[in-house]
Amino acid sequence: MIKKHSGTRQFNKRSIFFFLKIILIPLLFSSCQLIQKGILKPHFKRISNEIANLPKSFTGLSVYDLDQKKYLIQINDEHYFTPASNTKILTLAAYLNLDLTNIPSFKYQMQNNQLHLIPLGDPTFLHPEFEEQPGYTSLTSLLTDSLILHPPLTPIAHYGPGWSWDDYNYYFQLERSWMPIFGNRVNVQASLGNITISPSFFTPYVNFEAVKKYRDPDYNIFNYPIESLSQNKNNYTPFKINNELIKKLLMDTLTTNVILGSPQSLIKGTLIQGPLVRPILKKMMFESDNFLAEQLMISAQRVQGYETQKAYINYLKSSLFSSLPDPLIWVDGSGLSVYNMNTPRNLVKALEIIFHMITWDEIKELFPNKFSDENIDNSFIYAKTGTLRHNQALSGYLITQSGRKLAFSFMSNHYTVHPSKIRDETKEILIQIRNAY
Repeated sequence: MIKKHSGTRQFNKRSIFFFLKIILIPLLFSSCQLIQKGILKPHFKRISNEIANLPKSFTGLSVYDLDQKKYLIQINDEHYFTPASNTKILTLAAYLNLDLTNIPSFKYQMQNNQLHLIPLGDPTFLHPEFEEQPGYTSLTSLLTDSLILHPPLTPIAHYGPGWSWDDYNYYFQLERSWMPIFGNRVNVQASLGNITISPSFFTPYVNFEAVKKYRDPDYNIFNYPIESLSQNKNNYTPFKINNELIKKLLMDTLTTNVILGSPQSLIKGTLIQGPLVRPILKKMMFESDNFLAEQLMISAQRVQGYETQKAYINYLKSSLFSSLPDPLIWVDGSGLSVYNMNTPRNLVKALEIIFHMITWDEIKELFPNKFSDENIDNSFIYAKTGTLRHNQALSGYLITQSGRKLAFSFMSNHYTVHPSKIRDETKEILIQIRNAY
C-alpha cells in the first residue's frame, strides 16, 4: 500500500511537470516576442509618424528582411503608387531571368547569296556610347550581294501607352524600334569652332538659323540655334523612325544594297551576338536610361518569341512575377508611362526575386549607391530612384548597422513641395531604419 501511494505521488509530480512545460514554455516564448515587439515598436511608431507628417503627400513604405523572410515595416504598402523609373527594377529582373551573357542582336539565314536579317531589338547597335560593336562586326563579315531586312509581324509602337506626347523632342523619350540604330537620336556637338553632326546622314536636315531649339513633330528637321550649342556638350534629339529611314541609315553605313522584306515571324536562324549584358544593365540602372530599358524589354520579348510586348508582360506576370502579392499594372519597360501602377510590397518582392537570382556583389554592381557621402557608410543603400512630376520612389537594398540585408520600397505621390524636401525626408527615415535594425 505504501509503495502504491509513493508511485502515485511520483506520477502526479511527473504530470504536473509535463503540464507546466507545455503551458509555460509557449508563454515564455510569447513573452519574448512581446518584449522584442516592444523594443521595435518605438522605432516603428516614430517612422510611421514621420511618414504621416510628410507635407501634402501620400506615402507608402515596405521593409522586408531578406534572410528571415519577413516584413519589418508595412505602411500603406498595399496601396498603388506611380512607380516612375522604379519600373526598371521589373525590366532588370525580366532580363536577368533570360540568363544571357551577350545581348542578342540579330537572327539571320543565307538564301541564294542573300542575307536575310531579323533584328532582335539590340539597343547598342551603332550606338555612339558603345565602342565595342560585335553585332556590327559580325554583320559586316556576312554581307553579300544584298541584305533583306525583315520587320516584325506586329509593328512596335514608337511610344509606349501613357507617354507624354509633347515630350517627343526630349532626349529622355527616344522612340522605340524593332531595329534601333545610332541610339535613335541625332547629336549636334560644337568643339573648337567646329560643329559635328552624328549620324552625318542628318547633316542636310539641321537648321542653325532657327531662333528655338526643337525638332519638327512630324519630320526629321532639326533646329539648333548656334548660340544654344555649348562647347564640348552633346545635344541629343530623338529622330523620327520609320522603316524607310532605317533602310537608308543602314545603306549609308554598310555601303551595300538593303531591301525591306516582308514582315516575318521569329524564325529559326543563326544568332548574331551583341556586347556583354551586364554593362548594359548597369548603364540602364545607374543612368536611368529610358531608351535602354525600352529596347531591352523589346529584346527580351523577341528572344522569348513574343510578337507583342503586352503578351510578353502577361507571360511575366504569370511566371516570374506570379508570387507578387498584388496584381501588376505594368505597360512599359522604362516607367515613362503614367499608366504604370505598383505597390511598395510588390517592388520588395521583385527585389527579393533578384536577390535570389544573382550574388550580393552583383547586386551592388547593378544598383546605384545612393547615399555615398562622407557622413554615411558607402555600403548603406543600393537602390533605384523613380521620378515623375509630383511622384517619387526609391526602392532597393539596405544594409543595417547589425549587418542585416533588407529590401525596401519608399514611394511618395502627389506632393506639392519641392522634390528635395521629399528626398531629404526619405533619406532621414532610411537612416533611422539602418540604425534601428
